Amino acid sequence: MEWLAANWGTIVVGTAVAAVLALIIINSVKKKKQGQSTCGCGCANCPMKNQCH
Repeated sequence: MEWLAANWGTIVVGTAVAAVLALIIINSVKKKKQGQSTCGCGCANCPMKNQCH
């Protein structure tokens, strides 16, 4: 219990960072399943356009 009280700030920030990272990954997977671009730009001028789809 002492350790938790001494490190609660670090635990809260770490949990928030992990939650944001999880949301980014989930959003990327959803976009990929829908056939949308996961990089945020269009595929027309992308040099890797044939590798994604």
